[in-house]
Amino acid sequence: MVHHPGRVSIIGAGTLGGTIAYSLLLANTAKEILLVDMSHNIVQGQVLDLAEVQSTTTIRAGTFKEAGQSTLVVLTADTPPNDKDKNRQQWLKRSRHLLLSIASSMSPVHSDIMILVTSDPVDLYVQSLQSYFPHVSPNRIFGLGTTMATDRLGVWLRDMMSTSATTLPAEIADVYCIGTQHSPVIAWQHAKVDGMPASALPNLIAQRDVCNKIVSNHRRYLICERKGKAWFGEASAATRLVNAIIKSSTTIAAAAYGATAAASAIAPAKNPVWVLSVNVPKYECCLSWPAVICDTGIKHLVDIPLSADEQAQISQVVESNIADFQASFDN
Repeated sequence: MVHHPGRVSIIGAGTLGGTIAYSLLLANTAKEILLVDMSHNIVQGQVLDLAEVQSTTTIRAGTFKEAGQSTLVVLTADTPPNDKDKNRQQWLKRSRHLLLSIASSMSPVHSDIMILVTSDPVDLYVQSLQSYFPHVSPNRIFGLGTTMATDRLGVWLRDMMSTSATTLPAEIADVYCIGTQHSPVIAWQHAKVDGMPASALPNLIAQRDVCNKIVSNHRRYLICERKGKAWFGEASAATRLVNAIIKSSTTIAAAAYGATAAASAIAPAKNPVWVLSVNVPKYECCLSWPAVICDTGIKHLVDIPLSADEQAQISQVVESNIADFQASFDN
């Protein structure tokens, strides 16, 4: 199998896929972008439109087989719930059927591929892909997870402390929203504000209910009520993650070929932490958890302490995700 370094393939050429492609073109991150979709007209229309963007990155329509030989695949295709679904189980079955159809069309994939899932149900998709491609390390298959919820949490904490304290906190660190997109769990036990445990700050404790609403999908629901879909935040988060992975890979490759100190200094000092849908061995399932990323995907998971209440919430998430995975198989 041929591996094409620097190629990013986006499966699903709708609004989300097109927006991610547009952002990557502006950033000049990838060598080549492939748009892949079962609809020939949508792909051709998006490629013609995106080709107008001034970029050093080439973009073209691609096949599922070509996507399987990419450095990174971004999966945006999904099958949203509809009125024909009598229950959640039918939607889960349709989602799994779509995913397996895509995975089969991509096969065979090389072992160094990375797959980023943005589609819902993200945990089901990640776990199913890891099962379908056993020769690919689970660390190379992950989903966007609660990245956006964690971002919202960080913004809220900064705003909260800047208005309620006499001085701006020196540091807001280790702030993570774990669990799932629809059942986010704030890891207060691990979060720190100005070096102090966030769980010990009275003004934050008093605002827990407000914060829980902020990190939820409440804003997304409001957007969908008004315009049907919410794409831009998700596309931004996915693009930033792709940029972080590809640029990390490019920097390492440059160093291997004797890049100058000035060029290598462009790389970040350390690998960033993202809250992604990953396989968490101690729970034996996929859910959103802090992970350090690098040029090969997940470098390692971050070990975070949980309070008894947080652990109880995560146990419910694990139980629900395992039930969803099993339900997608049932006849």
